[in-house]
Amino acid sequence: MRKVFAILDIETVTDARLAFDIAWIVCDSMGNQLERYNALVSEIACAPFGMELIKRDRFMSNKSDFYLDAIKHNTIPVKDFNSIADDFNTIGKRYNARVVMCAYNAHFDYTVLNRNAEIYLGNKFFNDDVEIVDILTMALATFCDSRNYVKWCLEKSFITDKGNVRTNAETAYAYLSRDVDFVEQHHALDDCDIESIIYFKTRSYKKKQHKHFANPLFNCEEWQRVQARK
Repeated sequence: MRKVFAILDIETVTDARLAFDIAWIVCDSMGNQLERYNALVSEIACAPFGMELIKRDRFMSNKSDFYLDAIKHNTIPVKDFNSIADDFNTIGKRYNARVVMCAYNAHFDYTVLNRNAEIYLGNKFFNDDVEIVDILTMALATFCDSRNYVKWCLEKSFITDKGNVRTNAETAYAYLSRDVDFVEQHHALDDCDIESIIYFKTRSYKKKQHKHFANPLFNCEEWQRVQARK
């Protein structure tokens, strides 16, 4: 059975990590886009103090105007969480294919969506037949694991406060695009765009797909190998 690849990203609100902005891009094995999907979760967007939560959230506050405008002009549809879960879990049926969910630091997206599904639905978000691939682990095992990547990060000061080479999606995409000024938008669909580019770059190395999560990052064998190149 052929596979399709759903490059997924979410944005959350509050310390409880409630998913608010959910998006994915469905691609075939060559990276051709078959579907672009984005929705805001109505349980947050339509709640009496939902947008106030976003305005006060330390990660979301600077994006509140973007989301208020999206809701006002319906540029991003607002759907209940159950409908969004159904839309994802029918991807396979729509394309008569097995679904591979790919996300950068997939442990976060996988865990948050399943926890939210337990809250809203008393169930899991992902069907059992969905495969999960961590784009972060794939990046660490391919182009990040090179002297060129580490040298570039050192030269461009893409280093963490603890002195580690940065391996987040923003830095990985900046390296691939050679755009040192690139800033990740942290809007779900925009982030899917850059993560799909990163993912299909990793596939070009013809290496085994990594199913394990890079979590915790510091204990990840692939991450440690990258840092050892400093």
